[in-house]
Amino acid sequence: MQPWSSRPVEESYLFNPAFCGLLIASTSSEFTKKIGGPLPFALAFLILPIILHQKTRKALPATTITSLMAWSQDNREIMINFPDRVRRLSGITRESILFGAGQNALWLDENGNIKKGNKLLAPTAKRAPLLTGETEECIERSAFLGRWLASAGTTATIYAAWGITP
Repeated sequence: MQPWSSRPVEESYLFNPAFCGLLIASTSSEFTKKIGGPLPFALAFLILPIILHQKTRKALPATTITSLMAWSQDNREIMINFPDRVRRLSGITRESILFGAGQNALWLDENGNIKKGNKLLAPTAKRAPLLTGETEECIERSAFLGRWLASAGTTATIYAAWGITP
């Protein structure tokens, strides 16, 4: 990872660890609500490449009724470079998890799985004027992603559906 002072301003804004940590926390919170257990650590690496990539985020289904496998078959063009996006954003994901855990916005259990922490500040009416439409969309879709991944099968199945192999 580059020091913050060396990063382009746009990159610093988009990959802000507080914002990215919020997206991970939002996904893990909804995953936990639906499945009753924490988000597997490996799935955290899919969140940012899905949510921060506008074409992918906008192509996500409207409901969790749509299966991941069916969706992935219908959206092959979006998934062409997905493994590369995961690789490129893995450092940002790690940095965001560490930042979130340090701020008690994320909590890692003894197996490294992720839960929303007790210090996460949700966007409230007071902070809402600071949110752009795209920021709100990212937060809303990250929550959806948590519910969708919870019903998508095992971590290995989810990785395979996104075209990621060991």
